[in-house]
Amino acid sequence: MTGRPVRHESLSYEQQRDRFAADMPAEFATLLADLDRVIASGVEDRTTRTVETVTGRPPRSFADFAEAHAASFVGH
Repeated sequence: MTGRPVRHESLSYEQQRDRFAADMPAEFATLLADLDRVIASGVEDRTTRTVETVTGRPPRSFADFAEAHAASFVGH
């Protein structure tokens, strides 16, 4: 914990690509921006059995996890 506020800033595809490209090759920046766009479209919005296979506990969505542990995120 740094004690500093965190602010989310939505970027367009082009803004994100250009921001990435400031620190890496343009082709890789484009790939990462494309990947983010695909993920944001919901392609990875799924729950698999991998967690249960590894931990023995049933899988759940991030929303369910966050709701169950909401008190842990307050006041830090």
